[in-house]
Formats: sequence, C-alpha cells, structure tokens
Amino acid sequence: MATAVHFVERMGHVHCLDKSQQLYESGWWAMSEQTAQELVGGRLYLHKAQDKPSFFGGTVLSYRVETEGDWPGRYLFTFIADLAGKGVRAGKDGWGMERKINRAAV
Repeated sequence: MATAVHFVERMGHVHCLDKSQQLYESGWWAMSEQTAQELVGGRLYLHKAQDKPSFFGGTVLSYRVETEGDWPGRYLFTFIADLAGKGVRAGKDGWGMERKINRAAV
C-alpha cells in the first residue's frame, strides 16, 4: 500500500529537473524520515489552499534531505508529474502543518 501526501504550496518551491521526462522536485517540507520513506512510490499533490483541488502532482520517485541553505533538515521530493495529479481534492479532515498524509491512498 502506497502513501499519498497533499501539500499546500504557496511559495513556488517546485522546480523542473527534466521537462522531457516531466521530472520535478518540490520542497522544503518538514516531516520525519519514516514518512518521507513511505512516500516513495506514492502520490504527491500540490494545492494553493486546503479547500482547493490540486494544481500539480505525480508519483514520488525519491527524496533528499537539505543540508545547506535556508532549510536544512527539510525534505525535497522528486516526482514524475502527470495529469492525474491535477484536480484532486484532499477533503477537510486530517490537515496539519499545511499537509495531509493518506496512508491508504494508493
């Protein structure tokens, strides 16, 4: 069973790594190492607000921990974007710290 995460993304921290492969990176998210590991192979959805459908998302391939800069210790996720990542609603319940994790999602 894979895990899905919904993030409220207001700061524009989504970067294209390879447009031809639809490969993107999103960060800098606060969470535990265990949760980050659970997200690999799962789904990532980005929202402008908790009550808005996702504007972007895809399948998580990997993650890394920031070691420098303004966000040391925060997690960045590499994912393949797809059309299924758009228009997904997360629901009202279960949000905390601008994220919602669904461990029974996929």
